[in-house]
Amino acid sequence: MHSIVLRGIMTVAAGSLILLAGRAAPAYTEQEGAADAGLPEMVVEAENQVRQDIHKTRFDFPLSAAVIDTFYVPADEQLLSVSPVQGLVPFLNNPEMLASEQVPHYWYKEPATTPVATFYPEDPEGHKARSWGLTVTDYRGSTFRTFGRKGEPPRDVKWDGRGDQGAMMQAGYPYSYVFSITDKGTNTYNYAGTSFRIPAVDYMEDTERRLDFSGDQVFQRDVPKLSDDGEGWLVTAADRIRKDHPYSPVKVVVQAETLGLAEKRAALVAEYLVEEMILAEDWIATEAEARPDLRSEMDGSVSIRVAHAERSR
Repeated sequence: MHSIVLRGIMTVAAGSLILLAGRAAPAYTEQEGAADAGLPEMVVEAENQVRQDIHKTRFDFPLSAAVIDTFYVPADEQLLSVSPVQGLVPFLNNPEMLASEQVPHYWYKEPATTPVATFYPEDPEGHKARSWGLTVTDYRGSTFRTFGRKGEPPRDVKWDGRGDQGAMMQAGYPYSYVFSITDKGTNTYNYAGTSFRIPAVDYMEDTERRLDFSGDQVFQRDVPKLSDDGEGWLVTAADRIRKDHPYSPVKVVVQAETLGLAEKRAALVAEYLVEEMILAEDWIATEAEARPDLRSEMDGSVSIRVAHAERSR
């Protein structure tokens, strides 16, 4: 009785080779008279297909203001809960475009830039106009800026915020406007517009960039303490200065009813900007002005001024 020796090679999907050796059960019986008969050695090859199922567990990473911004304030957490984070992706991926690696707070309110307001003069009665005029008045009712010429009124009138004498409007103060039109028969019709306020404005004064804010937007009433909105406005100002003017001198000018209140508020604003932009304390100068004739509800003003901004921008 002889047996067959089997040698097998099994290939698995992962690429490893396994050599199998063994003996099979008797496969035949020698017939009587055969002279040492037998079968030659045989090699059996086989391929085994292995299937692998991989199950990945869910991984949730809660995004917080602390992850996005090292110098976040508590208000950032609240804003992130309602603001789309996708809008921050370009800034997270390209910090080299900024003056620092801190992500700008683009979800905060922005100061008005030129034009600070756009008017849309239109005669509701459809008169044939010979000339038209638009007058912007300040909180006293005095004429601040005038527009007008012969012919039909334009589709819109853009206002840069300056008066007829070149002075910039006061941030936070109420302004109003009156649109007038004179028809072919020399009849004049006046249409009064609604009063409006611009709480913050960003503009150039020669080579100096100014970010002006109404005092009631920055401080708590009649005290040298920042309001929640005030912190947001100052963070926005710091973002703009850090991005556009990282090497320019900065000055904080504060007006208030009394000189003492103005000085305390100016120091408070400068300290906040120093911490926000990570600067030495002597990098930001301060100036306080007493303006007792200011409208009480405006509660003064804050002007953050960047010198030589035209060159560094």
